[in-house]
Amino acid sequence: MTTKQRTGLVVFVAALLVRFVAAVVTTVTTLNPDSTADARGFAGVADTIAENLLRGQLSTPEAGYIYELWGSFLAPFWLLPGPSGFYARLGNALLAAFAIYNVYLIARTYHSHQAGVIAALPMIFYPSFVAVHSTVLREAIVLFGITTAARLLTVSSRNYLRRLTYALAGVSLYVATIMRTDNLIIYVAAVAAALAAYVVERRPNPLRSVVVGTGLSLVGFVLALPVVRTGVRHLARIREVRAFGRAAYLSDVVPRTIIELIAFSWIGAAYFLYAPFPWMIETIPDLLISMEGVGSIAFTIAAIWGVRSLGQKNLSATVGLLVGLALAVVFYGVGTANYGTGMRHRQMFLWVIFLFGGIGISKHVQFMDRVAKSSRVCSVELERKLIQNLSRD
Repeated sequence: MTTKQRTGLVVFVAALLVRFVAAVVTTVTTLNPDSTADARGFAGVADTIAENLLRGQLSTPEAGYIYELWGSFLAPFWLLPGPSGFYARLGNALLAAFAIYNVYLIARTYHSHQAGVIAALPMIFYPSFVAVHSTVLREAIVLFGITTAARLLTVSSRNYLRRLTYALAGVSLYVATIMRTDNLIIYVAAVAAALAAYVVERRPNPLRSVVVGTGLSLVGFVLALPVVRTGVRHLARIREVRAFGRAAYLSDVVPRTIIELIAFSWIGAAYFLYAPFPWMIETIPDLLISMEGVGSIAFTIAAIWGVRSLGQKNLSATVGLLVGLALAVVFYGVGTANYGTGMRHRQMFLWVIFLFGGIGISKHVQFMDRVAKSSRVCSVELERKLIQNLSRD
């Protein structure tokens, strides 16, 4: 086993072990705030479906589309003897560990295993990630689907496996989509942008293709204005529904027009990615999550260098990831007015920032190492010349 393979195994095992411990704590205590509400609802539906299966009935309770769908995925765990909820949490932990390994592998492929480890660290140890991944919530399978598709599409495979790779990536994105249908437009836009960048990059006159593509995009946007306005109103309704509870913020700000959405988008994106901010902290969990926000800001700054580095090696993947991330933070930033909800939802997209940030940090560290090495060489050379001059004297 090579050093890179051992490092990858360590990343996967560390992610799994942390979540295993958290799953045990979640099962035997009530300390995990994410194990209530929706988590209990999913577990209850899964239990009911399993009981129906044992009676020979293929039926689901009328609990809503997503409860029935995710409950059906979880039901096999409730067919097993013993602590079914614990088994389901372990299943989620395993999916999350694979998702983290996917991010590590992409960063390692396009830069170094050091970049992969740095990108994976916040995903392994952020309390919010660990808390959510040790429940029966669906965030883990969505994250697994997105990162698996990204890995399959960006990490090279042998030519004779290329079609199978694309098919598996499609299946992964399909699973992620049915678990959270709101993200479909984000996935479509990201893939379309990546394909467009791939085509433009191989054109004899890329600049002309960019100009034509930009013009067509503007025309398409104008033609789609009625649909866009409907989407803005939909986001406004979602924001109003979610603007309640102790963790609500800016609940009186509801963008209802395209201009208002554009004006508010950067503010909503900042709250979505990094809240709670210092003035919002009221409890110890708030403090922990705010520290995550500080770390995420640092990764965002480092991502500037990571984007440049990855763009030089795989432009289409970089464009696709950036477009998907931009749309996600705008949509969720406008549609989210509660940092408790935002904390769960941003996990689906923060990994892109960690990926770019991990590469950027690793690149910066390597640069500083080269500077230090050059300084040592110069120092030794100057010392040698000084000794030579003194000996001549």
